Amino acid sequence: MRSKKQMRAILEAEWVGEDEELRTVAGGKDNVGHLGATIGGHFAVPHQPLGPVPELDVDVGLLATPSRVVREGAFNGDEWIHDPALRGWVFAASPDQLAVRFADHLAAAGPEGWYVFTNRRFAVVVDSSVVSRTKAEPDQDAAAERKRGGVGGLLGKARSALDAVAEVSTGFTKSGTRCAMLWEVSHDQVRNREWVRRGRGTMPELFDRVDFVDGSALEIRLNLRML
Repeated sequence: MRSKKQMRAILEAEWVGEDEELRTVAGGKDNVGHLGATIGGHFAVPHQPLGPVPELDVDVGLLATPSRVVREGAFNGDEWIHDPALRGWVFAASPDQLAVRFADHLAAAGPEGWYVFTNRRFAVVVDSSVVSRTKAEPDQDAAAERKRGGVGGLLGKARSALDAVAEVSTGFTKSGTRCAMLWEVSHDQVRNREWVRRGRGTMPELFDRVDFVDGSALEIRLNLRML
């Protein structure tokens, strides 16, 4: 598993486009875990993909199991954040909303999933090593096909079969030789983004909250505390 510093360097070299700036890169051994979800009034811990996701060579079993209290919903408000096995929470009215599609892909990536935010887009990225070579073949016509479909983009030299299931808002898709994009949307699909305090302790934890234009939202642990 790569460190945050290593993944940031790879993203800068292979994935970030011209005039694009990395704002948040969260993942690696110090920031992994399951997601919880409240979708259409239904509670689920851990969240399991509800829509199509790529098959990856990852071992989700490496993640710690959420506590029984959290799995059974026997907590109040945001008390779930005190369970270190939880990386974040998703709120949505239906499974087809953006926050759920994000959660689906991050859950599928298990311990290899990276949460990435730039000044242009929001994405789930993995190390290319977890993508089976039999499922990742270069697509030389990808750029032309996306442009014909009205989706221009920043396309990498090595496109994979993963791009067929990636959901792109305005086409910033780009994969490199050491990283692969699973899912992304542009900033026009994000209504608001802010750091929020969560927890009942004397030093609340910071979470990155993203509210999408479709009314869904997610909160991702940043592993930072506020005095």
